[in-house]
Amino acid sequence: MSNWKNVNNWHWTNKNCISWARTYFAEQLEGLEAEDKGHTIRISKMEECNGDVDLNQRKGKIITIYDVSLKLSLEGALADGTAVTGKIVIPEVAHDSTEDDYVFELTINDDSSAKSDIRPVIRKGLQPLICEKLSKFAPDMIATHASDVYIDPAKLNVAGATA
Repeated sequence: MSNWKNVNNWHWTNKNCISWARTYFAEQLEGLEAEDKGHTIRISKMEECNGDVDLNQRKGKIITIYDVSLKLSLEGALADGTAVTGKIVIPEVAHDSTEDDYVFELTINDDSSAKSDIRPVIRKGLQPLICEKLSKFAPDMIATHASDVYIDPAKLNVAGATA
């Protein structure tokens, strides 16, 4: 007997995962921290995650399709103790993006020449950490939600009784 829901995983099925993605990005990105020459900066909060996140299955293949923008709050301190706050906006995190495709729009509140020392810490220390987390998004979404769109082949064509 074939599975009546989606015979042999042939038909297109999808699951909207935007709520999960918001939680995922908050858990993965908040608290990331970089330090250099006494300057420290960390992501204090994921302010926004907007866009589309879908996990799909068609003809037995699992497909991730997503395109989101992220807005992250930053806080830290310069080596002399001066407090620094700001934001990073990543306008597009997409299923077809690579690490080189990500754009990081950086804003430092009350920016001054003294506070510009934090920018290299963000660019060279924090951004690679963010990219590492973003690269794990699709595999983690598949691991978490694949069973909702894909029927394990071992469970397909299972007879009701053995002869």
